[in-house]
Amino acid sequence: MNKKLIALTFAASLLAACGSDSSNNADSENDDYKREFATSISTGETMFIGTMSLDHTDDLGKDFVEVGTRAGVVYYDNSLFIADLDVGSISRYSLAENNKLGKKMAELSLPGKWSDHIYFVNSEKAYVGGMMDSLLIINPKTMKVTGAIDLSKYKSKNAYVVTPGTGVIVDNRLYVGLIQNQDEYRTGDRAEVAIIDVKKDKIIAVATDDRIAAVGSLDDSENHSFTVLDGYIYCYSNASWGYAPGQVDGYLRIKVGETKFDKDYAWLVSKDVAIDGITKKGVFKYLAPSTVPSDGYVYSFLNVMKDLEQGWLDADSYHNPTCKPVQIDLAKKKMKALPIDYTSSWASYGKYVEDDGKIIFAVSTEKDGNGYFRYDPKTDKAKKIADAKQIPMWIVPLK
Repeated sequence: MNKKLIALTFAASLLAACGSDSSNNADSENDDYKREFATSISTGETMFIGTMSLDHTDDLGKDFVEVGTRAGVVYYDNSLFIADLDVGSISRYSLAENNKLGKKMAELSLPGKWSDHIYFVNSEKAYVGGMMDSLLIINPKTMKVTGAIDLSKYKSKNAYVVTPGTGVIVDNRLYVGLIQNQDEYRTGDRAEVAIIDVKKDKIIAVATDDRIAAVGSLDDSENHSFTVLDGYIYCYSNASWGYAPGQVDGYLRIKVGETKFDKDYAWLVSKDVAIDGITKKGVFKYLAPSTVPSDGYVYSFLNVMKDLEQGWLDADSYHNPTCKPVQIDLAKKKMKALPIDYTSSWASYGKYVEDDGKIIFAVSTEKDGNGYFRYDPKTDKAKKIADAKQIPMWIVPLK
C-alpha cells in the first residue's frame, strides 16, 4: 500500500542518479537504446518515475521525474500520465526519442485530493477518480476538466468522502469501485461498484454486496484490482490492508453486461487460502493489484505478514520481506506460490506478462537484493535477469 513515513534506504544512490531536475531529459552517454517500460523506483523516502529497459537497469533514475511518497503511472496514447498524490496533480508527459521521458505537456491540479485513477474512453475523453465525491470527465490531451458525475448521493453516513477507485471499461460501460473512506485507509465495509454508461455519462446502477469489504484500491493506478476474464469482471477487496479489523477480504464478480454481483461466487482469500509453508486458512493476508490474465491465470504478490509474525502498520514494516509472488486461478479459486523469494510491500507492485506468457516480477528481497525476475509458467522456474540499486516498483509496458 502507499506509505507516508518511510525509512531512508538507498536515498543517496538514487538522488545522485536523478539529479535536481530530472524532467529536463538531459542527454547521457550510451543512452541510444529503446526503453520498453515506464517504472517507478523508490529510495525509501521518495519516489521517481521514468522509463527503462531491462537490459540497462544501471541507468535507472536517469532522466526521471521526482514525485512524493505516493504516486502512480499509466501509459496511454504515446504519453505517460503521472499522478503525484502528495501534491494532488496528474501530469501528462510526452515520450522522446527511444521512449525517454519527454516534456510535461499538461497538468490537472487537484490540491489536497488523492487522485490516482484514470479510465480512458478514447484519446479525447477519460474519467478521473479520487477523493472527490465525483468522477471528473477530462480531455487527456489537454488535461482540462470537461464535466463531472456526482457521486455524493452514494456516500455512506459514516464516510467523509466516496472515492472512485479501481475501474475498467467493458462494452461502453465503466465498472468502478466506490470506496467509502471513513479515514484515509479504512475503505468501507461492503463491496460497491458503480456501472456507468460512458456514452451518456450516466450511472446505470450501483451493485452492492455485504460478503466482502470495499472492492478496488486507492493505490492502483493500473486498475488491476479488477480483472476481466471469460465474460466476468472479478473485483478484489484487500479489506483496507488490515487497518480495519473485522472487514472481510476476497473476490466477487459481476457478469459483463449485468448490474449485480454473482450471488454464486465469492472467494474469501484470508479465510479460504492455505499454501504449504506460506500461509494458513483464517490468517489475514492481502494481495497487491494483479497482472492482466494470461492463459486463465493472473499473477500478484500475497502479503503474509501475519503468518510470518511481522508487523505491517508501522513505517519500518514496509521494508519487511513479507510478500510472496503467486499465481492465481480466479475461476477455480486456487493460488500457488512461485519460486521467487519474499519481497517487501514497497516492491510488490511491479509485474508484467510478456508476449510469450512469461512474467516479469520487480522485487526487493533479502536473498537476492533489488532486481527483476522472469518466471516461466511452463517450467515453473524463475531466474533473476537484472539488478537494481534502488527499490523497483511499477513496471508498465509502453504499448
